[in-house]
Amino acid sequence: MSPEERPDKAGAVTSIIDASAESTAPAISKERLNKANHELHRFGNYKSYYTHFRSPISPDTRLTQLSTFITGGKRILDLGCNSGKLTLELASHFAASEVVGIDIDSFLIDQAEKVKSSEKEDTAQKVTFELFDFASTIPFTGAAAGTDWDVVLLLSVIKWVHLNTSDQVLIDLFAHLFTVLKPGGYLIIEPQDWANYKRAVKKCPSLRENFKKLGLRPPFDDVLKSQGWEEVDGWERDEFGFERSVRVWRKPVEDADVLDE
Repeated sequence: MSPEERPDKAGAVTSIIDASAESTAPAISKERLNKANHELHRFGNYKSYYTHFRSPISPDTRLTQLSTFITGGKRILDLGCNSGKLTLELASHFAASEVVGIDIDSFLIDQAEKVKSSEKEDTAQKVTFELFDFASTIPFTGAAAGTDWDVVLLLSVIKWVHLNTSDQVLIDLFAHLFTVLKPGGYLIIEPQDWANYKRAVKKCPSLRENFKKLGLRPPFDDVLKSQGWEEVDGWERDEFGFERSVRVWRKPVEDADVLDE
């Protein structure tokens, strides 16, 4: 049997290699290896995301562009935190009072904890990492439980939630985030266009059947508005070939004076 690997939902890898045939197996094509790699990371849980797919600039340019919304003593949830680069930068560069990074992949959470251990104490003590599937674990657990969060980040992750679950799961996730944010709190998302979905499915065929069932289309404005969210900012960005938008939504406040403080 040719060497292949497939991930489970927690990011563990199960090998289906037939060891006895390994020495006689024909060379596997580059295309097939590439597809196997994408299957392994079907939740967007790429192990080298910040070294191969993003600029090495610190802090991340997205956070710098979002500084108006994230700076100054904020309590922040970073959903789909990968290896924790942005999560830690929120504490070290933007003076967050508390940041919780959540990811589905145990390897990535372990990596995040290792990086955290090398940070200055005043940064490390503000940051917690949690391992669970935030799309299907509602209400959230551990350090991410509770309400009165100031900001929730969903950066480069909505596509993967949508492709691996359903329209309803995404709708329910947005609705839950509305309940955990304090009035005036911000939901910051990075939706990817439908063509990007199609490219992901081409690379990872196991997502195809679920993809066919999806009716919602990014950037999900109608869904968010129907739930009571207000869009307050947004822009298009292109970083090293990553063309996508950043959208900032707010949970309304009744007292306009609160927004002026």
